Amino acid sequence: MNFLGRLNQISNKVEKAFLAAAIIVCSLLLFVNVVLRYVFLAPIYWAEEFVRYLMVWMIFIGASQVTLWGGHVAVDIVPRVLSKRGNAALAFIVNVICILFCILLAYLSLKQTLRVMKAGQISPALEIPMWIAYLSIPAGTVLMLIRFLQQFWMRIQGKEIEIREVLD
Repeated sequence: MNFLGRLNQISNKVEKAFLAAAIIVCSLLLFVNVVLRYVFLAPIYWAEEFVRYLMVWMIFIGASQVTLWGGHVAVDIVPRVLSKRGNAALAFIVNVICILFCILLAYLSLKQTLRVMKAGQISPALEIPMWIAYLSIPAGTVLMLIRFLQQFWMRIQGKEIEIREVLD
């Protein structure tokens, strides 16, 4: 396996591990907070804010995972009427549009993150810099961009891209 393939495997495992750990942390923290709030009348005041920011990170990291297996929402009526060659052309065009969108979103969200960092905003309960929450958008978008670039490269090489069907 080449360097890029190995790097892809490692990043995939890191993303999955982060998502699994984040789900566990969110679930446990919310459960403990409910018990403390209603049984002991002593809630963890920062728990909901922490979970909210962690869920934002989960959404954007998860979007990269969904991109990996082609699970984003798609309208499939057009591909059903196109030939195999037409579908290949359509997939190529959609892939290029997704790459351009990710580049634009990464750029604009990084600009906004830097603005928030410069302003010195902090979160109300956790009192952490808000740029940490905002950073989830460019980070997740760059990960999605990498996945779309991988698909683009595979299409150029004529390789088949596995798309998992969620619903039939």
